[in-house]
Amino acid sequence: MIFPRFLKEKDTIGITACSCGILRKIDKYEVALNNFKSEGFNIIETKNVRTNGLVSSSSLERKKQLEELYENEEVKLIFIAAGGDYLYDMLEFVDFSKIKENVKWICGSSDPSSLLFIITTNLDIATIYTPANVGGFGYKKLHESLNNYFKIIKGEKTKQIKYDKYEEEEKGNNYNLDTNNNWIRNKDINETGILIGGCIECLKDIIGTKFDKTKEFIEKYKDKGIIWYFDVFNMSDTVLYNTLLQFKYAGWFKYTKCILIGKVKYKNIINEEYDVMLKRVLKDIPYIYQFDIGHVKPSFTLINGSFVKIVSNEKENYIEYL
Repeated sequence: MIFPRFLKEKDTIGITACSCGILRKIDKYEVALNNFKSEGFNIIETKNVRTNGLVSSSSLERKKQLEELYENEEVKLIFIAAGGDYLYDMLEFVDFSKIKENVKWICGSSDPSSLLFIITTNLDIATIYTPANVGGFGYKKLHESLNNYFKIIKGEKTKQIKYDKYEEEEKGNNYNLDTNNNWIRNKDINETGILIGGCIECLKDIIGTKFDKTKEFIEKYKDKGIIWYFDVFNMSDTVLYNTLLQFKYAGWFKYTKCILIGKVKYKNIINEEYDVMLKRVLKDIPYIYQFDIGHVKPSFTLINGSFVKIVSNEKENYIEYL
């Protein structure tokens, strides 16, 4: 696994919009930029960042601007500006040889999942699934989870512990931590393995395509074992059940030591019924549901391709980079 170097003060972060632009949330975005600069980073943006609409620009333009950041030697980390729904349509145009030749961190969450996942599983380069895209850092006072992201990209933090509360309902200009945070597991967990995953709605579209090198990836790391994580945006229990079966039938869960599933952002049933469904489909695979990842805040920073330890029991609940 190839790991880009961690960031130092005055390093440059390049921001591009492989999915939506940020114009509709420009005020929050500007606050986020100030937070990045306060951490000591320089910022450059591609032309498509300050745009509006379903996508920031055409597939070819998005591919071009992404590659410009990869070829820019000053840029040490690429952060995707926002989520959305249409990053998938640019994948066929991306010149992945340019990414392989110019190794650097690329970060994002939600819709950018497919790009991050492909880079890690196809090119063996570590990528970062973030607690939010750039605009999600647009608070005057950052929650611990967002500060932890900065520590992780600087190589200063290896362990993230379960947060006491999470945000069931969004309110105001900061996290509304209104609900006790309880991880649901089918057994006590103490496992190590290679971490890989992303937003499940995006990953399911990769199965069977030319980008699906997942079985080759897990075969390469079978001796360490695989730890999957899935950020679930709005899947019903039935769709989530069938999607997990699809992964299982595609051979993605071979050598799996643990599966981490985030809190569902827009769910149609209670959490206990999701847990019943997970027991049916995952059976003997250890899992944690309502893990601290994804659209429900706060969320961990997860490095695809890293070797991690997962512990969950009555006394301890954490993920640690080894």
